[in-house]
Amino acid sequence: MRPTLLARALGIRRATVARHLRELAELGLARSTGGTWSLDASALGHFAARLLASIASATELPGTVAVPPQACLSCHNRLYVLGLLAELARRLDEAQQQRERLRQLSAQAMRAQEEERKRVARELHDDTAQALTALLVKLRALERGVRDEGQRRELEELRGLVAHTLEGVRRLAVDLRPSTLDDLGLPAATMAYAQQFARIWGLPVHLRVDRLEGRLAPDVELALYRVLQEALANVAKHAGASQAWVSLRRGRSDLALKVRDDGRGFDVAAVLRERERGLGLFGMQERMALVGGSLSVRSRPGAGTEVVARVPLPAEGGGRSGPGAHPRAAGR
Repeated sequence: MRPTLLARALGIRRATVARHLRELAELGLARSTGGTWSLDASALGHFAARLLASIASATELPGTVAVPPQACLSCHNRLYVLGLLAELARRLDEAQQQRERLRQLSAQAMRAQEEERKRVARELHDDTAQALTALLVKLRALERGVRDEGQRRELEELRGLVAHTLEGVRRLAVDLRPSTLDDLGLPAATMAYAQQFARIWGLPVHLRVDRLEGRLAPDVELALYRVLQEALANVAKHAGASQAWVSLRRGRSDLALKVRDDGRGFDVAAVLRERERGLGLFGMQERMALVGGSLSVRSRPGAGTEVVARVPLPAEGGGRSGPGAHPRAAGR
């Protein structure tokens, strides 16, 4: 309910909605709101010429409604305000349930997407890549049997094209579903991808990767790996950077993946409003939220960008940092 509508319903000049308790100070209210006038036992009370009533739902307390006492609330109006608050609470519950349904649908969509990526990657590796490899072998055999120099050059060019296509297919398969992540875990996959990125884009990547004791949950490893891919893709496409830094560090209670560059930077709020790049940032945030993690992006024009993804670690296991870490640079 907008404050203007609430004020109109009460026949007063204005009403205020404080979304958080810290905003009460802006209304001239103290944290202790004991007073002499309240709507009912559940209201916060009256203080500093304001009347407070809490807006609550089963899942959250988003704030309070404050109106001046000169509203001269009749019994009918008091019941009307309580009805408004009850309706707000009901709608808040519905909104929370809707958000939860959307979160579940998003998780299902991402799982389906990853399964499809895994299937396509397997087909590319088992079928397409194998067929191209066999074609390369046959082309080499043909080259050895051809005496005409012109035909041999044509076969060499064709073999080079097939080899280039094979490399692209293998790279695509790795991007879709890296076998390194499934077989060796997140630290190895992080180093392998950063080194591949540096080789393809000719951009030095400074690595700092901690060893982890045991494996993280598969969905957590995959979420962090996808953030790494998206963040480095943004470096390549948008940053105009001369170098980048990638770290995977084990803290006391969490694991942090950081991707930083020295590029041109950007206005985060403005980019979030863009269709393509905004969706990329939202996608990373959504992935981390689904595994109980968080993602932050710090950037400003001319000052580079840092993307930080964090996930909580179990009380036992989950890896350790220190002497076992792998500092290195993936150069040009």
